[in-house]
Amino acid sequence: MAEFKYAPELTHARFRSPDIVMNELDEASLFVSGVPFWQEQMFYTKGAGIMPWHEETDRACRRLNKHMKVLLLEIETALENKEKPNPSSVTDALGIFLSILFWSNHRPVQLNNLEEQIQTLEIKPLNLEERLLYCLERAHTFLGYTQLKELMLEQRKLIAKTE
Repeated sequence: MAEFKYAPELTHARFRSPDIVMNELDEASLFVSGVPFWQEQMFYTKGAGIMPWHEETDRACRRLNKHMKVLLLEIETALENKEKPNPSSVTDALGIFLSILFWSNHRPVQLNNLEEQIQTLEIKPLNLEERLLYCLERAHTFLGYTQLKELMLEQRKLIAKTE
């Protein structure tokens, strides 16, 4: 059993390597709960995967958006009930947003030097750097959730404009 460890390009304090067996995951999945950036992991470690940032990007982003809607509803429900949202749901939602952000720019997610990477993106919401930093630090709060939801909405609108 090989321990799962994110590729160096995907290392970030907010996204810890999950405790899973990599061989048990479906390589064709766009989204694997608990393992954000699954396709990037395949790309960076094996030079394989389906690479949705190259082909059918719009379709891949729409599929991720469906997962995001479910996660945001789960987080919102917890916050409305004055409960702390499930940490893995928050991490998955942040991961989906970053995937859609990078994929819509036809690039795989790259978390090392995230701020510099974001500056090079063409399709992105206004003031993304500050807003994303806030979300990464406080996504489990109502204000962090609201900011993430707004960033997602803005990115979807920007994607629609470029189609």
